[in-house]
Amino acid sequence: MLYVTTRNRHDAHTAHRTLCSDRAPDEGMYVPFKMAELSRQQVIGLGQMSFGQCVAETLNQFFACNITGWDVEFCIGRYPAKIEDVGHRILAAQTWHNLVGDYAWAEKSLAEYICGDSMPREGATGWVKIAIRIAFLTGVFGELIRRGVADPEHPLDVAVPAGDFSIPMSVWYARQMGLPIANIICSSEENGCVWDLLHLGAVKTDESIPEHLERLICETLGQDESTRFAQICAMEGEYSLLGIDAEKLRKGMFAAVISKDRLFGTIPSVYRTSDYILGPAAALAYSGLLDYRAKTGENRRALLLAERSPMCDCDFVARIMNMTVPELRAKMK
Repeated sequence: MLYVTTRNRHDAHTAHRTLCSDRAPDEGMYVPFKMAELSRQQVIGLGQMSFGQCVAETLNQFFACNITGWDVEFCIGRYPAKIEDVGHRILAAQTWHNLVGDYAWAEKSLAEYICGDSMPREGATGWVKIAIRIAFLTGVFGELIRRGVADPEHPLDVAVPAGDFSIPMSVWYARQMGLPIANIICSSEENGCVWDLLHLGAVKTDESIPEHLERLICETLGQDESTRFAQICAMEGEYSLLGIDAEKLRKGMFAAVISKDRLFGTIPSVYRTSDYILGPAAALAYSGLLDYRAKTGENRRALLLAERSPMCDCDFVARIMNMTVPELRAKMK
C-alpha cells in the first residue's frame, strides 16, 4: 500500500516510511492513497477466521509485513479480546485480555514485531497506531459475525472515547474498509473541541485540539482543507467550516461531552442494572452512547470499545463503587 499525507496528495510514500515516523517531511500525517476494501463475502468470511488471522491479514494489507496468525498469537495471545453483553442492546469489546490488562500492551507488542528496528522510541504512533487498532477491529467483528450479531445488512453503532481522536479515526477507517459499522459515537471528558467542530462547525484552536482530528478533515474535506486547518492551528486562531463541509465532516459521526460527576455515576449505575463493571474510559464512551440514543431516538445494537481493564484503575473504580479493591477483584473474576 502507498501513502500520501494530510498536506500533500502528489508525493507517494512507502509503507516502510510510515513505520519509521509519525509525520512526513511536509509535517503532514500519513494516510492511505487508496484505502483497502473488503467485499461483502470477505466481511462474512471474517467469521470463519481466528482473531489472529483477521489481525494478520489486515496488517499485511497495510504493511506487507508477512505476519501470520500464529505470529499474532505469539505476540498477544490467542484470545486477546472478549465480547460481553452489557444489556440495553450494547456489547462490550474487551480488548484488554493480555498480561497487563491493557490494549496498549498488545499494540506495543504488535508494533515492535511490525516495525522492528524502525520502531520509534516513543512506541507506536501515527498510522501504525491506527492500523493496529483497525486490525483489532477486524478480529472483533469476526467474533461478532460468528455470533450472528453483526453482518453487512445489520451494522452496529460503535461508541469510543475521543482521546487524541486516534480511536474514532480507526473506527472510521474500519467502516471505510467495509466493516458493518453504522454511526461512530465519540465522547470527551469536558474537552468540547470535537463537539464544537462536529456540531457547531467551528472550533478555537488555542484549546487542546486532538491530534488525529486532522485526519478526519483530510479524509472528508481534502488535503487543501486539512492544510488550512493546520495553518490555523499553528496561529491558534478559530477554524470554521462552510455549511456543506460541516455535513460532510459529521456524516456518521456524533460527539458528546461528559462531565466528571456524570462519569462517576455511570460506573455504579451500570453495575447495579447490568452487573457489568466499566472502567473510566469505557464509562465515558457508554455515557456518550446514551446521549446519542436520547438525542436521535436510535436504538440500534451498539458496540462499546473497552481497551483497559477496570483493575488498571482499581482504586478509582472501587472507590466510586463503594467497595474495597479485593472486593472489586473478586467481582471481576
